[in-house]
Amino acid sequence: MRGTQRADYDDWTLEHCDDLTLDLLEEQETEELVKALVDYCRALEKQVVALRRRVNRLTPPDQPLPFPGPHSDLYECFCDYAAYPKFKRVLKALG
Repeated sequence: MRGTQRADYDDWTLEHCDDLTLDLLEEQETEELVKALVDYCRALEKQVVALRRRVNRLTPPDQPLPFPGPHSDLYECFCDYAAYPKFKRVLKALG
């Protein structure tokens, strides 16, 4: 773990935890952040799909639908990133 990040922990934690425990705490915090970002992405995805469906419903019948597949271009594959295996379990929630 980088020394600058240890400053983020209180004195009691630094005094009673070894480096391995501090590393595990940091990893847990990182995983919690990634999970929160995944959850936020899912919420945004639902909003985008709902808006696209609404636009489709408001489109005049004589015009083509602007979003024939409301989910069609929302997804991105992150499996080529070096850190993907580390967060694979959390990222699977994205689909």
